[in-house]
Amino acid sequence: IYKRAVSKLSSKGVGNDITSVITDSRCNGHVTQSGSFERPVRIPAAIKGARLAGAGIDPNVLLVTQVENPYLEIAENVVIPKAHKRSYIKRLKTKIASIQPNETGVPLTDDSEGEGGEDTMGSRGSYTAAIVGVAASIKAADMVVGGQCVNVFCAVRPPGHHAGQELRSMKAISNGFCLFNSAACAALYATTPRSQGGLGLRRVCIIDFDVHHGNGTQDILCPTFDPRFLYVSLHAGGAHINGYDDEDSDAESFRLKLGGKKQEGIFPGRCGDTSPHEGVLNIPLGQKVTASAMGTALVSQVTPAVEVFSPDLIILSAGFDAHMNDPLGMGGLTAEDFGSVTEVACQMAYKTCSGRIFSVLEGGYGVPCCQPRDDLFLPPSTEDRLLQLGSDLPANMKDDVPFTFRQKLDRCHAEGFLECVKEHVKGFVKCNKRK
Repeated sequence: IYKRAVSKLSSKGVGNDITSVITDSRCNGHVTQSGSFERPVRIPAAIKGARLAGAGIDPNVLLVTQVENPYLEIAENVVIPKAHKRSYIKRLKTKIASIQPNETGVPLTDDSEGEGGEDTMGSRGSYTAAIVGVAASIKAADMVVGGQCVNVFCAVRPPGHHAGQELRSMKAISNGFCLFNSAACAALYATTPRSQGGLGLRRVCIIDFDVHHGNGTQDILCPTFDPRFLYVSLHAGGAHINGYDDEDSDAESFRLKLGGKKQEGIFPGRCGDTSPHEGVLNIPLGQKVTASAMGTALVSQVTPAVEVFSPDLIILSAGFDAHMNDPLGMGGLTAEDFGSVTEVACQMAYKTCSGRIFSVLEGGYGVPCCQPRDDLFLPPSTEDRLLQLGSDLPANMKDDVPFTFRQKLDRCHAEGFLECVKEHVKGFVKCNKRK
């Protein structure tokens, strides 16, 4: 009866045909250090990928380029304090406010001893960017539950699924590029009673297919069993993995030393090896995520669990770092595989919650160099190897990528992050047409 009521209360018409893509240029204000995997150009590349799937071109695929300020106010003042401890929020806000306007690549999540901040760096605009990410996810929840569209992709950064209640949750060595957890915040907003400004849903499921376990999301929503939430994570790892043989490679160093301390296994640690209670379904897929393992897990474990849980909304933590060309080197999926994952998730949504589903961008770093600094001397042939993003790349956005890293990213010209986003959005659109 409840599900029928929610379905009838949702607006009819456009919601049954529309896919939306939400982004905001304020996310570009989060400027990381030179050589960081998590670069500002990820947003222009994501927008380009979404456009190739029809965003802003197909009348049924909307491109929303700004999140209204009231959503930012709700995010900062109401929702984020439900997810993160006030001490963490204050620490982050104070740290970022102390950054000079021209400073970039400043450690944001280091502790009192200066540890744990090497991977999560930013600039004066990082706090606003993180707020916008949460605001976009709240707006997406409103649009989907309100019937304005069937599904939404939020092209925002910084990512969030490693950000927990406080700094370095579940004993992680760092925050893994993350500041505020947009997916978890949206779930909390969606399950807040309408009388308190939320959407009044009873159950929300988060499916996380980033190559890393979302320790922050589990920490916020499921530290103990909460019948409102089901957190599902498909990620590289497993109790049998104790490290790697090739510890000299750049990618290996990144995996093991995200926060400056060597760690056995795969970031963020052992927290994703097991499922502590029925509200969490952690599925470690081994040292490297393959299409076979991902597909088998989705069909044999995730789909039955989601159907039993019977959510009113599904949120995807959409990380594309399990792609075969991602510089992390931890996955073997193709862009088409990510489209298939999206379609399977949509079918779960149609079966359980009238198709209501949206995604929030997490990882995925396979973006070739786009726009190097003007003061660098580069061989004439280099320009031919730049990723052309056209008007989606802001003129003032530079892409300072060290030469060795740039070489590693060159293989993403054939297929990389941009194509993953394209197939992800196409997966949403396909499901709308075949429902």
